[in-house]
Amino acid sequence: MWQQIRSLFVAAEAQNSDALRPCSTIVSILLDEQDRSLITKVCEGNQWDVFFANSGDEARQVAEKIKPPIILLDRDMADGDWRHALSAFASASSEACIILISRVADDYLWNEVVCNGGYDVLSKPLREQDVLRAVRLAWFYWNSIRQDATIPRK
Repeated sequence: MWQQIRSLFVAAEAQNSDALRPCSTIVSILLDEQDRSLITKVCEGNQWDVFFANSGDEARQVAEKIKPPIILLDRDMADGDWRHALSAFASASSEACIILISRVADDYLWNEVVCNGGYDVLSKPLREQDVLRAVRLAWFYWNSIRQDATIPRK
């Protein structure tokens, strides 16, 4: 819950200063062509790059190399359990914000995702506005963590 509250404040601050910048590359494990098409449309409209992985292993290899700020993870992955993939991404040193995409999205799933290191849950069918909101907030949160880490403490 605190992540979302902080994200709202960071997003409001960034919007006030017109500081919305591209977030480099988003790694996505979505196999449905309709979902991929919508993510591509959202990313192109906001000058973000997206890499579509066809498996969890491929996504992990890419994530290790490029350290993406955001990972979109389909709950219905073809090659494994989403919980295992979420834990693997969350324990990586990149501190990526992991957004689970699921046909079923409720408070129990959101709680499980956040407790296991994820950032948010998006429900299917995906809507452009929801994806845009979630990705923007995740990026602002990720960016604020990086900035906090570089500020020297007294």
